[in-house]
Amino acid sequence: MTNLYNILNATAQRQPAQVAVCDCEKHLQVTYSQLVERIDSLAKRLQDAGIGPGVCVGLPIASGLNYIVTTYALWKLNACVVPIPLELAPREKRQVCQRIAIAAVISNDRSVSFLSGMEVKEDVRVGSCRVIHLMPAREHPAGFDQVNAAFIRFSSGTTGTAKGIVLSHETIFDRIHAANAGLRLTPEDRVVWLLSMAYHFAVSIVAYLTFGTTIILHKRGIDLGRAVIEDAADQGATIIYGGPAHYELMARDRSGRQIGSLRLAISTATALSVDTAQAFLERFRVPLTQAYGIIEIGLPCINLRHAAEKIDSVGQPLPGFEVRLFDRNAPGNLGSIGFCGKGLLDAYYDPWQTRAEIMQDGWFHTGDLGEIDEDGSLYIRGRANEMINIGGMKFFPREVEEVLTSHPAIEEAVVFAARQGNAREFACAQVVSRAEAKQLPSPAELRQFCAKRLAHFKVPQEVEFVTTLERTASGKLVRRAVVREI
Repeated sequence: MTNLYNILNATAQRQPAQVAVCDCEKHLQVTYSQLVERIDSLAKRLQDAGIGPGVCVGLPIASGLNYIVTTYALWKLNACVVPIPLELAPREKRQVCQRIAIAAVISNDRSVSFLSGMEVKEDVRVGSCRVIHLMPAREHPAGFDQVNAAFIRFSSGTTGTAKGIVLSHETIFDRIHAANAGLRLTPEDRVVWLLSMAYHFAVSIVAYLTFGTTIILHKRGIDLGRAVIEDAADQGATIIYGGPAHYELMARDRSGRQIGSLRLAISTATALSVDTAQAFLERFRVPLTQAYGIIEIGLPCINLRHAAEKIDSVGQPLPGFEVRLFDRNAPGNLGSIGFCGKGLLDAYYDPWQTRAEIMQDGWFHTGDLGEIDEDGSLYIRGRANEMINIGGMKFFPREVEEVLTSHPAIEEAVVFAARQGNAREFACAQVVSRAEAKQLPSPAELRQFCAKRLAHFKVPQEVEFVTTLERTASGKLVRRAVVREI
């Protein structure tokens, strides 16, 4: 059977002195040989603490070198990793443990309060962390033991109940090779990492270490944009992997410092605005490349060919994937996006569904709506269940959000459907003002701003200023239809 630890170990045998992780915050460089030594040492201690094959282990720990070492140590022991993002509320963390047969949690003292009320069998100190053995809240579903499970990660839960997505070692191996057909990672690459490892590990981090790159963990600080630029320049970064918010902060930096070694800046996790992409290109003379990442699939699309001129596209599917549009009955002749290819999920955990059951027609249906142009480039236009229907006139929230954020005083916006009782839907918006805005428009003025740029039925009837927008732990906007009492 495939084991991702063995694959990393083979990379370390080929290039033991190559730096695997550069932690700029701690001024620490760890070679591939040293990384495997740390993993081996922790694996021995975890084994002594009762972790073994087939055990599902929850990881509520911060992104960084320790996350990498702990994950691979568990894989060496043939245990299954279940990320528990620190961003989740205590109730949400408990739900992860209750919906999956988690038998142990590895964490530090500050991150285990969510276990209150759960049955603890044993609490073992392993160095600076704790291994807390639990009485599993349930048994594994029938069929789980037939999967060489490496990872169970919940989807973001943007549009309903999150699902536990089961990925085997073989599946992750397939998807990192599919992604590298586009990324073309080599030991010469140095990758600045900006995202949460709880959400972005099973393609990106594993790919970087499999293909021998150096992962750069940036310094933290008040001026994040400046810190990322300095670390990228100082470390000779060739790739940056982050979200739109990171690139916006970098584009706003006025130090003038360039990153001459940069060959690829990948934006993922949420939609990239045209303004951010253009500002980054002007500032660094490197186009932002949108990538379409889906935990069930991997990284099927990266806009490698037309990043500068097709800013709002996620590009063409990589060689290992096919994309097709189904059910073209949305506004603008949009279709429901489906993919087939290598590295797709093995199963949903609860309720248990195998890949064959999920993909009965051979295609994974993402729930996103989009279009494909004459060059085969894919554009994501929204999710089918986010569409707003105003008396039969349908539109997607993103179109209105882009108009709102084009106002010089508005930083962010979210648009969603609302209705009173059984009355028809109407659009509402929440907006966050820019910190530098000297004078804020009134809600009525924002509605007038939209009315000049949008069809009348798309103009939000209500606009509310808020300090922050609700997001999932992975950073995606939450758009929930609201029913109000009359």
